Amino acid sequence: MNRFKIIFAMLYDFILLCAVWFAAALPYVLWQGEQFQSTPAANLGFQLYLLAITYLYLTYFWTHSGQTPGLRTWKLKLVREDGYLLTRHNANMRFLAVVFFCLIGWISLFFTSKQQTLQDILAKTKIVPIIEE
Repeated sequence: MNRFKIIFAMLYDFILLCAVWFAAALPYVLWQGEQFQSTPAANLGFQLYLLAITYLYLTYFWTHSGQTPGLRTWKLKLVREDGYLLTRHNANMRFLAVVFFCLIGWISLFFTSKQQTLQDILAKTKIVPIIEE
């Protein structure tokens, strides 16, 4: 499998996630009004809100179909090591690893023989190509 397909799928998902963040940010910013810029608590709340939106977006796709829109575009699928869809536990572990290791986790994609990211290794998941019949 091509490592670059995984990277391109991630970039595609990031672009879509930016659009989701923009749409989700509007109600929060309108609700906070003038306080948003001057209150550290409002900024922290906003960051946690966007993190929750990201969690819902990614884990929904991971647990329901194994494919985010980016993975679907590049004909890839995220599965557990045994080949089945992710459980909530796998999705939570993978999301936490993504948050804690950010881009560092993606570097291992180029150094492991199984072409797994650090978050995949920790969550016991893998990205596989979809074989079309």
